[in-house]
Amino acid sequence: MAGVYYRKVVGLDQSEVADGYVIYDAPRDRVHFLNATGAVVLELCDGTRGAADITQFLAASFNLPEPPAASVQECLATLLAGGLIEACEAS
Repeated sequence: MAGVYYRKVVGLDQSEVADGYVIYDAPRDRVHFLNATGAVVLELCDGTRGAADITQFLAASFNLPEPPAASVQECLATLLAGGLIEACEAS
């Protein structure tokens, strides 16, 4: 979706672990486990990036032969459904 940016939801208890993040959502009493890739995508959701920006960042950072557009879309959808990120206008 053009013009859609993402940011982390405020107020979640986020802890870094060896292979990603553990995030506790107190209002919903839910615990989320993110692998290293999910943690990177979550950190990139700072209100200034959309799916294409995140895809390009990952492709360049990890020297990927193909941009991981489908994987990024799936990860963003999972983070949205879990209440960890929200869509927003550019910060």
